[in-house]
Amino acid sequence: MNSEFYNLDLDRIRYSLVWEDSQTLYRSLKIGTNDHLLVITSAGCNALNMLLKNPASVTAADLNPVQNKMLLFKQHIIMNFDYELYHAILGLAGETAVNEAKQRILPTLPAADQAFWTAFLEENPGGLLLSGKLEKFMMGFHRTLNQEQQELIHQLIAFDTIDAQYKFFLDKLDNSSFKQTFITYYSDENLSNGRDPKLLKHVDESGGIVFYKRLLLQASSSLLKENFYFRFIFFGLQDLPHHVLPPCYRQENYSSLKENMDKLQVIQGEAVEYLLSAPGLKITKASLSNIFEYISHQEFEEVCLSLAKHPDRDLKLIFWNLLNIQGENLLQSESRIKLKSQSLAQESCFYFKNQVQIQFVPVMSLHLT
Repeated sequence: MNSEFYNLDLDRIRYSLVWEDSQTLYRSLKIGTNDHLLVITSAGCNALNMLLKNPASVTAADLNPVQNKMLLFKQHIIMNFDYELYHAILGLAGETAVNEAKQRILPTLPAADQAFWTAFLEENPGGLLLSGKLEKFMMGFHRTLNQEQQELIHQLIAFDTIDAQYKFFLDKLDNSSFKQTFITYYSDENLSNGRDPKLLKHVDESGGIVFYKRLLLQASSSLLKENFYFRFIFFGLQDLPHHVLPPCYRQENYSSLKENMDKLQVIQGEAVEYLLSAPGLKITKASLSNIFEYISHQEFEEVCLSLAKHPDRDLKLIFWNLLNIQGENLLQSESRIKLKSQSLAQESCFYFKNQVQIQFVPVMSLHLT
């Protein structure tokens, strides 16, 4: 696949969180015990979230070896330590806890990994969840607000009804300088501070205004205090309720992660190339994050047609649209490809537009119907 990611230096953590929410993933894929799953590694969150559904296997693939290294680091911790240390190294208990956890973890790693993670955690004392380039950019917005605006934003997570929350947003924020400050911060020019400008080559929509409209829509349709991504963007890990964490970071799921860890394999490479390979034919369901953000519409269609060439492929694939809107139209030339776009759930991050599902139907199934 001709992705703009091939033009980047893949030598750092670009994402320390997976921004595609687990609940939308769960509802779309309906993971069963016989499923062989493929997921973009990114920060590893959804690879781990998939394991919690007890599938047959999970393959995590990423072009960036450092992203894979982060997932393997989490895997090592889960397999060898208790939840308290896992919770600490993520950054959920503060910098002191990160440092204490580091002292216990590092001696158990191979020498090369010790050197890498020693340097990494010295550079990122706040823990794994705060270490990504995108995450640092996203959380920087809050610091651009004056004290009054910061206090108003904080009041948004105190409401128990959506109507009261939305009215407050319109009265106190939409009619203030907050709106323009937000639009300016998330403009295409500034967005390159969180995402490499090369990755914006194929975008169909402009960042700031679009993201503000999506934030406004979210404020009108779901409780922000229950949304992990909203709270993380505006407040980081401060006062983050345990129940809003992604499933793979909650204590009640830790033993299940341990039990299913042997089903995980991590590979370096492109997910589409893996699906087109012989091992990729076993994959029944895949979550490809927003990787089609970085290719042209023509390339997207060619990828879908390539995946449909194998007559026995039976695959359900999902991905998220951000600013490059793929999959708006059904590919009329190939009856085996079924596309469906759906709105995102209340647990999602406001900056995504939608999720797209693609079903590749085996030739035999078409003949039977």
